[in-house]
Amino acid sequence: MLEDGSVQDVVLVTQLPSDSWFEGFALRPNGKILTSRLDEPELYTFNAEDPEATPQLLHNFEEHANGLINLCPLPGAHDEYLVLSAIVDLVNITFEEFIVWRVALSPDDSSPPKVTKITDIKDTGFCIGIIAISDRVVLLPDSFRNCIWRLDIQTGKVSLLVADDTMKAAEGEGNFFGLNRVRITDEFLWFTNTSAGMLCRIPMERVQDDSSVGIRTTGPVQIVTDDIPHCDGLALSRDQTSVYTCSYMDGHIWKVSVDPSTGKGTTSVVMRNLASPTAVELDYVNGKPKLFIVCCGEIEMGWFVQDDQNPWSEVANINSAVTVTVVTVEETVEDA
Repeated sequence: MLEDGSVQDVVLVTQLPSDSWFEGFALRPNGKILTSRLDEPELYTFNAEDPEATPQLLHNFEEHANGLINLCPLPGAHDEYLVLSAIVDLVNITFEEFIVWRVALSPDDSSPPKVTKITDIKDTGFCIGIIAISDRVVLLPDSFRNCIWRLDIQTGKVSLLVADDTMKAAEGEGNFFGLNRVRITDEFLWFTNTSAGMLCRIPMERVQDDSSVGIRTTGPVQIVTDDIPHCDGLALSRDQTSVYTCSYMDGHIWKVSVDPSTGKGTTSVVMRNLASPTAVELDYVNGKPKLFIVCCGEIEMGWFVQDDQNPWSEVANINSAVTVTVVTVEETVEDA
């Protein structure tokens, strides 16, 4: 149970391949989960409700990349996704040669996915994520250039949506990543800054008369909270009053309770001692919210050092190396 009492059960859902780092995460129409591996260019799917199910490797992008940065569903398409690949060096923290792909899956995964290259992404820094806001416009948060790019997947044109000082990495040794996760609602663009420990949002509106633009900002950046250091992952409740993110360094889950009248958040730790959580996703099943958490096990990169505590180690003991787990928790708090 989470420390605030909002979660009744925590379940080890499945084991992904050992010695691996997963970042991308999407819930599919068939109830399965699609996930992408950062340290290898591999795309997996698995049934989150069946602990005995073996994760299925769907596609390897090894001819074009050595890692997958992230993925997102493609609006207006059934079981289709955009995947961001790159040449990745996790030891030296370099990311190059970004490519956006379109991946169409079969409902029962009996046939290979249809993979189509959309475009190369050039003249950017580190595009750390990808999120589609329409069937044409995609946002690419850039953690090294401190901005969010707008990509028109019909033309391949990349333009600047917004840049702000709140997206910069904090000063100090080891603070490599600033802007990280991005989420879109009807009124706001939400984002996290990993090294600065911030959750922010920007007022925005949809652009109805120009499909190549998609959205535009309508006000300055609002800092919701600045006390979530080393944050990764980002999930919002439907009413945007509860925001979840995780600490991959300290192994816990934060819940940021947002006051609708002020936009300010109150942060609490609701779960501790996870093994390097890197992604969270909130889904609603029969009206009841369910939080999925991806944990990357005992990874160390020199710049990424963990606490020795890992309560999952006895449960998720595939071998003596790294284990990657997905857990699911159920929220009992209903939307207002």
